[in-house]
Formats: sequence, structure tokens, C-alpha cells
Amino acid sequence: MKISSKDTEKSYGYGVRHIQMLCMCLNMIALFIARGSLGVAVLAMTDTGKRNNPNITVYEWDKKIQGLILSSFFWGYTVMQIPAGLLSKRYGGKPILLFSLLANAIICALLPTLVHYGGWQIVCACRVLMGLTQACLFPASHTLLGKWLPAQERTSYTGIVYGGTQMGIIIAMPVSGVLAETKMGWKLIFYTVSCIMFVTAAIWAFFSANSPRDHRLMTNEEREYIERGLNVANSKVLSTPWKKIFTTKALWAIMLSHFGGAIGFVLFFVDMPTYLERGLQISLKNSASLSALPYMGMLFGNLVSTSICEKLYNKGYLSLINCRKLFNSIGFIGMAVGLLVLSFIGPDNKNIAIVTLVVALTLSGFWSAGFMMAHLDLSPNYGGVMLSITNFVANFGSITTPIVTSLILRNDPTDVSRWRIVFIVTAMVTIISNTGFVLFGSSERQEWDDPDYLDKRKADIGESEFRFSLLIENIIMKRTNAKI
Repeated sequence: MKISSKDTEKSYGYGVRHIQMLCMCLNMIALFIARGSLGVAVLAMTDTGKRNNPNITVYEWDKKIQGLILSSFFWGYTVMQIPAGLLSKRYGGKPILLFSLLANAIICALLPTLVHYGGWQIVCACRVLMGLTQACLFPASHTLLGKWLPAQERTSYTGIVYGGTQMGIIIAMPVSGVLAETKMGWKLIFYTVSCIMFVTAAIWAFFSANSPRDHRLMTNEEREYIERGLNVANSKVLSTPWKKIFTTKALWAIMLSHFGGAIGFVLFFVDMPTYLERGLQISLKNSASLSALPYMGMLFGNLVSTSICEKLYNKGYLSLINCRKLFNSIGFIGMAVGLLVLSFIGPDNKNIAIVTLVVALTLSGFWSAGFMMAHLDLSPNYGGVMLSITNFVANFGSITTPIVTSLILRNDPTDVSRWRIVFIVTAMVTIISNTGFVLFGSSERQEWDDPDYLDKRKADIGESEFRFSLLIENIIMKRTNAKI
């Protein structure tokens, strides 16, 4: 989608939309702290070296059970993806995200008590509930971004908002490692996360809004600037064009990239503390701190790539789709190469392994300017719904990755040769998923994203022909679904 000179001739400067972006970034940080802390917490809960400490309960959960606990979050997360996208579109992102923050705060506060009575099964149940309530995070955020950011600012500010995912992990892993070493042990991890969530929920409740028109501090000038850049000044209630969405080839290309990216991300996100502590034989406290380093690199790659991508496009050096494909390829191929190198490094080369991890995740941050932006390129109005669809598929990879990894490791995470299999398979998946996006990806705004699309179509072909064409399309879609 090209931006008119009128839209880009002058930036409005700082305003209420920046407060909104900051609040959204804080949401990302808080909810990813909740996600990221569990990998360290599970290690602390099963640390046999703490058995003699009367203040800390240690559980004898084998690697298979730990894999189930770590993957259980994604069971609920996957189930609620598409409903979360629809709820966000109907009620707006603000109330949905507020509910998510409060629900996760309560669950984290109760979990240390519940695990005493229900064991690992209750931990899985709590993680499923957290997944159900966090499923709205990306669809709701994408819905809000589609309403708040003019096209000429979309890439860079979206990168900042989603940079909160890496910031949350950067905070969660080292802080969780330190908290696990305190007198209260792993319980303090969950209590701290709960407090962070309650504070973030209060900030979100008071300083955010569903749209520029709803924010009490918004000026008319800034609102007009945003709406002019979006070309969505009217507030017509839109029905979701499911048929058009699912028959858009570019969506399937995004979906493939999202699936591969999720597998690579979850491998690092969930299993990195285990790999560092038991594969590379680094202490829990140090492994938790070192786990944050690659995410600092990923955050850097995210912010740099989205900023450069926006400049390359706005100055006319590259078309938008070529920008997307370039940065997506850097991200996926960079991660794949890093995984291949990592597969041949053992505990005798700890420093090289850590540097490789940092470089691999730094480069993977470049996909933030790739497929992650493409939903909003295709459709600002339905970007949240489209993201919920691709995220739904991607999370099947998120669910299976910890389980498959635990099966390959066979309760022996110290065996580097088994980690090699995990890394090589993941590298192959990331290369394939990027290839699909390069071949079939698009950044052209779809005609069905226009709020007046149906009215224009009626005017072009006439009322009777319009109804007949819809009937034919429905028949074709039903027959296609029946064959599938």
C-alpha cells in the first residue's frame, strides 16, 4: 500500500498515540515476564540440591513431566486464538487485555499454594488458564495497532511495542534466577510476577483506550493525523470477510513463516535455561542470567530492523514487500545458521556457544520487520483477526516443540548429541518457512479491507448480480470444505 504525500509530508510529533504505545509495550513486558519466568521456576522447583532446605519444597518431576508443564501454556493459548481475535474486534483491545492482566496476576498469586495440593497437574492446569487468558495478547494488540498507527509510522512503533516481548524475557530470566536463590525460593518468583501484573493492569486501565476517538486526552489534530494515515475515518461496523481472508494466498505465506518462527522462538524461550544449565553445565543462577543475553540481542535486532525497514520504504529505496522479504530472510536464515553452528558446540566451548546464541537471536529479531508486519499491510481493519488465525496455527508448533524436545533428550539433557538433533531439525523448519514467505508473501492492501467494499461491489455489478455472485461463492466454499 502506497502512502500519499499528504500523509507523509509532516509528522504530527509526540502525542497521545505514544502514551498508548508505551502502555501496550508495558503489557507485553508484564505478560512475557509471566511466560518467561516459568522455565527458570521449573528448574528451581526440581533442583535436588535444595532438598536439605526446609523452607523450599523440591519436586521429583522427570523431563517428560517438565516438558508437559512447559508446553501446557500453549494448549490454552492455541484454543483461544481465533475467539480472542473476534472478541478483540468486537469489544476492542483495552478490556480484553485488562482482563488478561488481572487473570494472570491472580493465577500467579495462587499457584505456589495450589501446587502443594495438586502437584504438577495443578501447575499444568494453571498454565492452561494462563494460556487461555493470554491468547488475546497479540490479536488484541494488532487490533489496537491497526486503529492507532498511521501507515508511515506503523513499522517502527509496532517494533517498539513488540519489543516488549524480548524486554519481558530479558527481565524474567535473570531476575527469576536471583529470586530462586532467596530464602523463599521459587515461590517468590510467582509472587513477584503477580505484583508486576497488578501494577501494569492499573496503568493500562487509566492511560489506554480502544481507539483515538475514545481517548480522553486525544486532540482533534492528532486524531485527524492518525485517521488520514489509515484511510479509515468512518466508524462503520464491519463484518469479518472470512471467505476473502482464507482465500488470500499471502495469508498462507504469513502462516507458514509464523509456524516456523514459533518453533524456533519456543525452543529458545522454553528450553534455553535447561540447555545452558545441563547441556553446557552452567549453574542455575548464571544460566538464568545468560539466558537473557540472546534476548537483548533479539530486542536490538527488532528495533534496528523495524527502523531501517521504515526508512528504506519511506525514502523509496525498496518496495514494501521487498523490505518485508529481505528482513524476514535475514531473521530466519540467521537463526538457522546459528542453530547449525550450535549443534556442533559442546560444554568445552561455553563462550562460543553463548556468542552463537546471542548472534542467532539478534538476527532472528529482524523478522519483526518481516511477516509480523504483513497482517497489517494486507488489512489494517482485520489485522487482529488475521493474526489470530496465523497464531492459532503457529501454536501447534509451540505446543509440540517442548514435548518433542523432551522425547529427543530422553531424560538426559546433558547429552550434547541429542541437542544436535533438536537444533538441526529446527534449522530445517525455519529455512522452509521463510522460503514460503519469499515466494508467496505480499504487502498489498486487500480490496476487501475497504469499509465500503461491499457497497462498491453492489454498485459495480448491480444488486441482483451481487446476490447471485455471493450465492455462487458460498456454494463453492461449502463444496471445498466438504472435500477437505
